[in-house]
Amino acid sequence: MKCRYCNSLNTRVVVTEHHGNETKRYCKCLDCEARYKTIETYALAKRGARPGVPQHENCRLKGEQVGTAVLTADNVLEIRRRAAEKQTYTQISKHFGIHKDTVYKIVKRKCWSHI
Repeated sequence: MKCRYCNSLNTRVVVTEHHGNETKRYCKCLDCEARYKTIETYALAKRGARPGVPQHENCRLKGEQVGTAVLTADNVLEIRRRAAEKQTYTQISKHFGIHKDTVYKIVKRKCWSHI
């Protein structure tokens, strides 16, 4: 970014503030030591879910409906049953061919929570 006063490219952003879709940058020229502020306004809102806006139909798919699902609902119930019987997550994961972290997430209902 060029300095507004001496047109030097030797500038630094000192502070950045974000306010909604507006960003303020406080800059300093290292040559003439001038300080100035820039304000950028973004026309597009940030990505993410917005309240009141319906989700896309693909975002509502769960469990076996997802095309890349490896497990079935019966598998999930079996994993939870084995965990209740004190089998280790490593043993369960080897039996079903999944990662032990996935077994943990299923048992703690962080994924497949709809079952």
